[in-house]
Order: sequence, then C-alpha cells, then structure tokens
Amino acid sequence: MPPSALQIKVNALKRLIKEETLYQQEVAEQQQYVDQMKSNNADEYELKKQIQVLEESQRMVPEVSRKIKDHKEALSQFLETYKGEEDLSAAKELVQ
Repeated sequence: MPPSALQIKVNALKRLIKEETLYQQEVAEQQQYVDQMKSNNADEYELKKQIQVLEESQRMVPEVSRKIKDHKEALSQFLETYKGEEDLSAAKELVQ
C-alpha cells in the first residue's frame, strides 16, 4: 500500500529537520577543523578550500530552515482540510 499524502508530508518534514541538524553539526565540526588548520599554519590552498566548504555549509542552514518553515505551513494547511482517519498526533506535533 503506498504512503498516504499525510505520511509523505510528515516524513518530508522529519527529513528536513534531521537535515538541518546535520548541517548545523557539520558547520560546527568544519569550523573546528578550519580553526585547527589556521593554528597549525596549514597549506594556504588547502585552508582556502576548507573555508569554502565551511561557507557552503553555513549557507545551507538558512535554506533548510526556510524549507522547514514552508513545509510546516503546508502541513498545517493540509491538516485543516484533512478528512481521513489516520492518527494526526505526529503531524500536529511537527507543526507546533
């Protein structure tokens, strides 16, 4: 049986929340790595590349946050008109 529209929306939102957490963790770890490279006077080219990786990760956090906000709004609107018999507790918890 294929997943329902509600399950798809809930799972997509859960995935985005997990993705945001992973990006935040990646930013913290990459920042530590860059700081360590700076203190060890690492190769300038390698340091520049690692800073680019850090900046890319930093740009992804607000992007994923925006997607989470959009998905929460869409799920909230979906719940207002939903007439099915599925358990809505997980969906309502995510929207809060």
